[in-house]
Amino acid sequence: MNKYVRDAITFPHDARLAWRHSGARGAWREMRLRTLDRISRGGLALLFEHVVADVPRLPLPEGVRIAPFAGPDWSLFLALTSEKRIEKFKARIARGRECLVAWRGERPVGFTWVSTRMDADIETYALPLPADACYHWDLYVTSEERGSGVGTALAWERLHHSREKFYRISWRLIDIDNLASQRGAQKTASASTRVVGELRYRNLFGRSWYRFSPGVVSPETAQARAALMPST
Repeated sequence: MNKYVRDAITFPHDARLAWRHSGARGAWREMRLRTLDRISRGGLALLFEHVVADVPRLPLPEGVRIAPFAGPDWSLFLALTSEKRIEKFKARIARGRECLVAWRGERPVGFTWVSTRMDADIETYALPLPADACYHWDLYVTSEERGSGVGTALAWERLHHSREKFYRISWRLIDIDNLASQRGAQKTASASTRVVGELRYRNLFGRSWYRFSPGVVSPETAQARAALMPST
């Protein structure tokens, strides 16, 4: 599906959900993502670390299974994303990245990615990933499954997957304006979760510039940092 058509179709649902959770700020973000951010976008993200041993095993949503997927037939994913993006998925697989897919029956309803290195042409940001760490990114759930627990299940499953692969920690970038991702991250946070740095970025017509600052604590990140703490 063309990304602009998908934007138009998904906007009413996503804007209503954003308004319910974040008011006008959330609804404006959904509009901005589909308009101004297509041309130029800058922001600030937190890089946080999670010790994967601190991960309980929780049941999956009823009727859902999650498993690694490497193709070769990606045709079912055309219901989720574009052919152009699927070509990028194939390139990720060829470069050693892993895709975890949530299935409802024979239909994919969500996915996420796990990387053991971070390269600018794949992950956008070439950060110094430790040898005992993996990077969790690009989590997507279909609009009809949002709120069903599929997104949280994918986030948990990639932590389990990393532990089974004998990695000690996981990294994840969360934009300080992405309230939905912050809520999702809080659900998997534990006492070991910590912020290891901040990343300022600028995307312009498909090109990206960024600066990563380990250990920095900027005042504007306070609310996002608090949101990433384990819920009580």
